[in-house]
Amino acid sequence: MLAVLFVLGMLCPLNFAEIEIRLLDPKIDGVLASKFPNSFLLSLPNCSLYGDSSAELLYTELPSNENKTESFIVPSCPVSLPGFLLKNLKNGTTYNMQYKIAGVNDTSANLTTTTTNVIDYQQIDSGLPARSGAMVVITVILSVAMVALLIGLIISFLFSG
Repeated sequence: MLAVLFVLGMLCPLNFAEIEIRLLDPKIDGVLASKFPNSFLLSLPNCSLYGDSSAELLYTELPSNENKTESFIVPSCPVSLPGFLLKNLKNGTTYNMQYKIAGVNDTSANLTTTTTNVIDYQQIDSGLPARSGAMVVITVILSVAMVALLIGLIISFLFSG
């Protein structure tokens, strides 16, 4: 009886295990960022449990509730990829994401996050036109200083010999 309980205790955590889904963390995972204007960099499912298995990332665009699916193969251990890149998303839009492993029907919790909101560069107000004037002034001052330095070097070379 004790052996049966031991075996059931060993199997239960695997049967009811939930796949981890999260954005990669720059401090922990060694990436520069995990949120972009049109993509997310997500952690991969555990390679020791799901390596070489077919997986799906089910994601929903909120608030429109438009469902989409990305299929991929979970890489086997050791994993050379930092994570799964979910691409072709909309700027500043919230998404609800969930992993599902084919065959075993294991699913992850839902992850809800928003892509980075950026403004089209053509819509950015250039602001002060004085910036260009200041750059011209700085360039002229540096050019005059370089010419004066060059003349000083030539004169010192001529009179030193």
